[in-house]
Amino acid sequence: MAKPSDSYTEDDAPKASKSKVDTSSNTIKVIPLGGLGEIGKNTMAIMCGNDIMLVDAGLAFPTEEQLGVDLVLPDITFLRENQDKIRGLAITHGHEDHIGGIPFILRDVTIPVIYGPALALGLLEGKLKENGLEETTVLRKVKPRQQVKIGCFQVEFIRCTHSIADSFSLIIRTPVGTLVHTGDFKFDFTPVDGEQFDIASLSRAGDEGVLLLMSDSTNTERDGYSPSERTVWAKINEVFSTAPHRIIVTTFASNVHRIRQVLQAAIKYERKVAILGRSMLNLAGIARELGYMTFPDGLLVPVDQLKQLPLDQVVILTTGSQGEPLSALSRIANNEHKQIKIIPGDTVVISATPIPGNERSVANTINALFLRGANVVYGRGAGVHVSGHACREEQKLMINLCKPKFFMPLHGEFRMLVRHAELAVECNVDPENTFVLENGEILEVSKDKAQVTGRVDSGVILIDSSRAFEIDESIVDQRRHIAEDGLVMVAMSIDSNCKLVAGPDVSLRGLILPKGLPAEEFVLKVQEESKRLLEEVASNQQIPKEAMKQQLAMGLSEYFEENVKASPLVQIILNEISSTKSRTRQSTSTREIS
Repeated sequence: MAKPSDSYTEDDAPKASKSKVDTSSNTIKVIPLGGLGEIGKNTMAIMCGNDIMLVDAGLAFPTEEQLGVDLVLPDITFLRENQDKIRGLAITHGHEDHIGGIPFILRDVTIPVIYGPALALGLLEGKLKENGLEETTVLRKVKPRQQVKIGCFQVEFIRCTHSIADSFSLIIRTPVGTLVHTGDFKFDFTPVDGEQFDIASLSRAGDEGVLLLMSDSTNTERDGYSPSERTVWAKINEVFSTAPHRIIVTTFASNVHRIRQVLQAAIKYERKVAILGRSMLNLAGIARELGYMTFPDGLLVPVDQLKQLPLDQVVILTTGSQGEPLSALSRIANNEHKQIKIIPGDTVVISATPIPGNERSVANTINALFLRGANVVYGRGAGVHVSGHACREEQKLMINLCKPKFFMPLHGEFRMLVRHAELAVECNVDPENTFVLENGEILEVSKDKAQVTGRVDSGVILIDSSRAFEIDESIVDQRRHIAEDGLVMVAMSIDSNCKLVAGPDVSLRGLILPKGLPAEEFVLKVQEESKRLLEEVASNQQIPKEAMKQQLAMGLSEYFEENVKASPLVQIILNEISSTKSRTRQSTSTREIS
């Protein structure tokens, strides 16, 4: 059922989509569930009457503090509670921060139909099959200027230019007024695929009247214009013409235009190409199948055949442009890859800029590559990367084309949203009509006014794919706490009168002790303090055991703060031994003092 199709009828969709269209509502509620105040997990709900449409459903990657977390998703409690109102999802493009959350949402929420560009749906189809979700929804391909009905929303997909092929902006016509959602965009007037931004449709919508513009804020701190993707070719050509040995290129796995130019250079200079990274290999196959990329059959070779080729006839395309610890490039840089080792004289091209928060990881990877003798081409001034997001002059052009009554910046950290709102004011949007929201806030818009009227749950869902589907934030907090201050475990056996029978047994993990204090001596001190605290707490015979453990943990935490100036995670284990029964009851309590 989830195979992309070009046509759609109501009979194709799950029963949840069959409801009357409500055209009586005089307000629209715009509810960002992710993507504001951050980079990633772009997920938007738009509600009119009894109809909800979604725009994108993305994920984010964890920060360094989110130990053991693989993916970060938006809280979808609002969608669960209102899934009978969800009429469909419109995808703007195929980047992970816009489609990566869809399989996770479909586990809990029914989305009757998903509309999007062919490339994005091709990538999504694979994700759904991988998760056994291909029968849960209907996928419908759209073409430029195609209009579809999602509940009471008439959605027109118009071509925009971005760093991934087949990207769209949305013109959403509602009973209240017209909304424009830019998606991720730039104005590239010489795109490598010849697909121009449909400025005419934007201008027409502006002339008709745009009630609310929701616009990409990523590069709002950068003046001028984002250079065309075509400008990257000159530097790629230069690198290929001068590199003496192997060329290793890393970029975003979804950057079809960049990968396409690397393959063109490989053909020109008669080099074979091996692709490392499942996501990049998958995208190359889908893009070729859909016609976004063309190359001869013999160009790509398996990695294990590279040893048979001269060094000056090899190109390696790899993931890892963001310094991800488990990516192919990071493992190569750290000499941990089973098949590829850096050879002095290799040229490594970092054809991407770090996403905010990844700068240190990328720098570490570059340092390791230099250390092993590679020539690394990287940085904004190297000419091997251009952004896929609009800079300030392009953002001004978007605002002036749409001429919106109300303006809401999207897709960016909070300072970026504020700067973008200021830019809208420069373009004659009333300051009272610009809205810098946080995830979960509800912007209610009528023909005459807009205001924030409430909020919905807007936390995060943390995914640890190697151990469990979903993990609690408190567990991640405990991991970070242990990493920073260590762990202390104290085990004691008590009788029914709370008298000590055995122990305390003390175990220290990762705790830094004062200079000159032996660990054995410190353990003895902790044991004595634990005994003292137990006697003090046990004097209250009525205290529940859980409360007893919490008070013991609190007392030991204060002891560590005073004596070693540290706040380790304290775990208390109490074994209660009954004098009349031969069994032992064990329970565990953890108290974290920050």
